[in-house]
Amino acid sequence: MTFSPTKRLGALALAALFAFGACSSGATTSPSTSTAASQSASTAPSASAASIAPTESAATAAAPECLSFADIYALIGPESQGFDNWSAGQEIATALGSSTEFPDLPLSITAPGEESGTFDSFVELVIEGPAEERAIPEEEWTTRPDYQASSNDSAIIDGIANSTGSLGWVGFAFYEENLDRVRAINVAEEADGDCIEPTAETIASNEYPIARDLYIYVNKAKAAENPAVAAYVDYYLADGTITTVLETVPYVPLADDAFAESQAAWEAAKPATASPDGSILVTGSSTVEPISNGVAEAFKAENDGFNYTVEGPGTGDGFEKFCAGDADITDASRAIKDSEVTLCADGGVEFVELKVAIDGIAVLTQK
Repeated sequence: MTFSPTKRLGALALAALFAFGACSSGATTSPSTSTAASQSASTAPSASAASIAPTESAATAAAPECLSFADIYALIGPESQGFDNWSAGQEIATALGSSTEFPDLPLSITAPGEESGTFDSFVELVIEGPAEERAIPEEEWTTRPDYQASSNDSAIIDGIANSTGSLGWVGFAFYEENLDRVRAINVAEEADGDCIEPTAETIASNEYPIARDLYIYVNKAKAAENPAVAAYVDYYLADGTITTVLETVPYVPLADDAFAESQAAWEAAKPATASPDGSILVTGSSTVEPISNGVAEAFKAENDGFNYTVEGPGTGDGFEKFCAGDADITDASRAIKDSEVTLCADGGVEFVELKVAIDGIAVLTQK
């Protein structure tokens, strides 16, 4: 069976109307287990508290309908530390060639922290280009440190929804789940370029400029020792499994050739024995967590002897646990870093990397 993005996109239009319960407040376990995962979060100093309620005076100004990478850098990049008003970023944005007029509006940023794969992808895709153009030293190609940071996507949505002049970013799926609370800002890659709305269609077509692949990483030794791990991954990558899960989890399926590469990579790496009877632990990205959990729920429905825990502490925290040998599989919203490859090697963990879907990153403000 092949995977048709066109067919999937029609389903996404309906799926966006329903909450799919994908949040990173803890682990999801199979009915026979009771393991709960702790939710890690980090908080950096904030220019304005994320819980500030909207004020009447804010009604006179609003965040722009579109921001370019230059504009986003001017507000969130390393040179914007201390900016507490949108207008403070005007000089940097203009110097980068943007004609966007920033409003006189308090600026309150709530977004993922450094432990999140969404953070890493956002920095790589959006911040690094303007930082290089501004001759910022490479070691400083990151975001400003003074914002409300969290690994909990629901907390990020709350901060954006409840703050006047808010700005932040989350995975497309969490935006889709909160259409009534937050507004997506259209994004242009170039200063004064074409503004693209984040939708399933624009992400699938590669028009939307902030998109990334989603992965699972499987510990080869764990799969060899525990037949349930291999059986779960077999089911995960079977024709039709992910597209069925994505009918209620609004990510975008891989193109047929890309998905075939994942199937071939697993076929080459998987052990000879697979059995659904047993328990597995999946950790890592809160973005990928809903997919892995959906697959686990479906596999459990067909196999009473299968039990699972799926938790979402964040991509970075997930790799740390995975490379220590403490998890069978880790979800990731970015590719593994060289430093994490070294960490796994030091821990004696060999793995196979498998792409499973595509996600966009939505830049958001208060609705």
